[in-house]
Amino acid sequence: MLYFCGYKAYSMNRLILIGNGFDLAHKIKTSYSDFLLDYLKDAFIHSRDHGKYEDEFLVVVQNSNFDDQLNDPYIINWELTNFFGYISQDESFGITVSGNVIRKKTFEYHLIIKNNLISALISSYKDFNWVDIENEYYKILCELSSKNKIKEIKELNKGFKFLQDLLYKYLVKVEEEHLSKISDISKSKLINQLLEDIMHNAAPKITRAPRISNLSSDQNNIRKEKGPKPSSILFLNFNYTSTVEKYVKEIQKKVSKTDIIYIHGKLKDIDNPMVFGYGDEEETNFEVLEKYNECLEYVKTYWYLRTNNYENFLKFIDSDDFEVYIMGHSCGMSDKTMLSSIFNNERCKKIKILTYDKSFGAKDLAINTTNYIEMTYQIGRLFKNKADLRKKIISFNVNDLLKLDFDVANF
Repeated sequence: MLYFCGYKAYSMNRLILIGNGFDLAHKIKTSYSDFLLDYLKDAFIHSRDHGKYEDEFLVVVQNSNFDDQLNDPYIINWELTNFFGYISQDESFGITVSGNVIRKKTFEYHLIIKNNLISALISSYKDFNWVDIENEYYKILCELSSKNKIKEIKELNKGFKFLQDLLYKYLVKVEEEHLSKISDISKSKLINQLLEDIMHNAAPKITRAPRISNLSSDQNNIRKEKGPKPSSILFLNFNYTSTVEKYVKEIQKKVSKTDIIYIHGKLKDIDNPMVFGYGDEEETNFEVLEKYNECLEYVKTYWYLRTNNYENFLKFIDSDDFEVYIMGHSCGMSDKTMLSSIFNNERCKKIKILTYDKSFGAKDLAINTTNYIEMTYQIGRLFKNKADLRKKIISFNVNDLLKLDFDVANF
């Protein structure tokens, strides 16, 4: 789609980055902490009902001294905080079946951790109230490689693969539970946001409506404040779920050249396997990691080579000028290499952050009630030239709130 401004043909594409925050906005529990909680609940409930649970990570055994309480259903209502005591080294630190932390010599459940990855994940949530599986894996990997502990690295990788398989099954389950509940999204405010004109200073203003005699001059001036539509749109989906597909189909009605790439793989698609690992080859520890093949097993770059997704993504960003919309992606270090290639590309002209309201509507929307500032920090870490950062990021606007505007109350 070309727009003629004077004698110059003008076009610009739009790249939309989709992260886990998009699924969470739909109240689909796809965060790592949601997954970790579900896994631990299942393990303890199985132990309660069958006496013992065991897998690659842990063993949970019920204490027969508490038979009268072990039928208590409260485990289903536990939060991750209810499991903190089980990673404590203090043998007198226990947890009641109802979830209350107490000091006692006897556990109602006895937990044996077989792989320190799961312990690190629970500890991370305890310290920071969130967990990033890929980053925790990477930190442990760096520590082990610095000490040349190849045997331990192999065990870590074995545990990471087991965790990936668990995560895959969990996501399939929550996707099947929730996607069927998404009904008509055609009236969603988000559709209009993603289709809006290109109005920033990297694009010329154009007139697409003739002057109408019965309108005032001010009204006619408003009609002239238009920008071109994006020539083509690419959804770069970092999620494994297909939540965004209904939006893509709706947007294709207006911009026919709209496509989606599941850059990290797609659930139930054997030709697009799950990409799970770390993606920061510019980090200083990477030179140490490269000495051992075992340390490269879960480098995202090598997984990208297994499909043509990355090649198609590069073709898009190299084909024309483009702007970036960020929707629910944290822009964290686990995707640093790819994101850096986007933001530092000379064809990348502007970056718009679709923010979320951290106050959940409790106060008037302002910059400090959204995640805008934190996002600028994350994006800023990816820029090689900070002057480009100031030129490319679009300033905060209350209208750039990620808002679905349809009922997700039952999700």
